[in-house]
Amino acid sequence: MRLRRDDLVGWGLHALVVAGATAAVAVDRRLRRSRFPKVQVGAPAASVAFYGLIWAVESQQPARADWRPDAAEARTDGIFLGSVVATQVVAQALVAPVRRRMRRTLGVHRLPTPVGVAVAVLAYDLVHSRLHHLGHRWGPAWRFHSVHHSPERLYWFNATRFHTVEMFLDMTLETLLVSTLGLSRDQHVGYDAVRGLYGQLQHCNIRLRSGALDHVFSTPDLHRWHHSTVYAEGDTNYGAITSIWDRVFGTFFRPTDRVGPDQVGIGRMPDFPQEFVELERAPFEWAAIRERNVTTWFDDDVRTA
Repeated sequence: MRLRRDDLVGWGLHALVVAGATAAVAVDRRLRRSRFPKVQVGAPAASVAFYGLIWAVESQQPARADWRPDAAEARTDGIFLGSVVATQVVAQALVAPVRRRMRRTLGVHRLPTPVGVAVAVLAYDLVHSRLHHLGHRWGPAWRFHSVHHSPERLYWFNATRFHTVEMFLDMTLETLLVSTLGLSRDQHVGYDAVRGLYGQLQHCNIRLRSGALDHVFSTPDLHRWHHSTVYAEGDTNYGAITSIWDRVFGTFFRPTDRVGPDQVGIGRMPDFPQEFVELERAPFEWAAIRERNVTTWFDDDVRTA
């Protein structure tokens, strides 16, 4: 079968995630032999390089030209990125005493590094996908998760648009889970790199074809359906990295007659906040949001609230 340019882009970007994680581990090993053995810069360095590449490819080969962000949207998502980094620092500091006691509980550190990274990805995504599903089905949780679905276009930078409360809970659980697995340092760095790289790839506005990759990864092609304003389409593809658990739990969605949803966002709430401060307040001002969207609140075929 002849590969097209879109196929090469899809497979190439996924290969770069693996290469980036491998490079992050190599850089970290080298630094451990230097004067700064406790500083993990491999995964952040790989992320910065990969984000630059994603941005460049988006500008040359967008999936949809109308999904290019304006300055206000980019500013909001930049603030969210800073919020995510700060939240991660706080969450890891708070659970550090517990994490030290749980270190290497399950002994995954004995496995080869690639296998350990794969185990961590599968374990995290099992927990994440089920909590993600709950975030769409349970009203109180949806009030916070709706912040992530507020964009009306997808591009790499809004992958980190999450409410601080949701992000804190997710990062706390992730830190405890990874500690329970007992990853080696190499495995931990590789896992952090995969997590850091794949979120932006999953949200990218790049024209690509993932093909057989959809059977293993929760690719951009799949994740765009998850952001659909049509509830039947959006109630699918909950994985952050892998699509395996969506297949297991029956939430995998991959139509063959269309390449993506007509619209993304929150169908029932078209008048939804878009600025950082307003989005942080949104879960606590739900009645006012409902009032502004009263004419569409009870539409049948849109995301539940």
